[in-house]
Amino acid sequence: MQDLTDFYSTIAGINFTLLGLWWVAVQELRHLRARNGKAGGMAYVVSLQFLVPGTAALMSQVAPEVPTLWRLAFTTAGVLGFIAILLMVPRLAHDGSRVSARVLLFIGLPLNALVALVAAVPALYTALGSSLNSAQWEGILFCLLVLFSAHTAFSAAMSAPVPGGE
Repeated sequence: MQDLTDFYSTIAGINFTLLGLWWVAVQELRHLRARNGKAGGMAYVVSLQFLVPGTAALMSQVAPEVPTLWRLAFTTAGVLGFIAILLMVPRLAHDGSRVSARVLLFIGLPLNALVALVAAVPALYTALGSSLNSAQWEGILFCLLVLFSAHTAFSAAMSAPVPGGE
């Protein structure tokens, strides 16, 4: 892996900072803490959008010279991000955020799939004739993940409280 430790250190820091800010926001948005109703689970799903890529970026720094380690971390992150979005989309659509749900479904879902695919299939980027290596492609994808994670958090925070919730 090309030395991208500073980059992935920054990505991890950004994700964990946004995760902390999200947890503060959840404390203020009581409907996101409700145990009943669909909005109640949104806080956890949004947390995963920051926690998973942040952890993967952090793990990539443990042994950057061992590609298997960061590839496994990024593949796992992509798969977990994919699952988190699948969980999030119906909740957003139910709460009236259909546009945000579609954006996540049609852009966020493929983005997470690409994170997993680029990490799991190292020869993919060379087959496409790219001058970037897989670690650089992952960096670009992780930047886009930060954007979509922030979008997810905003959509969840702006969702209307569910009647009968906390």
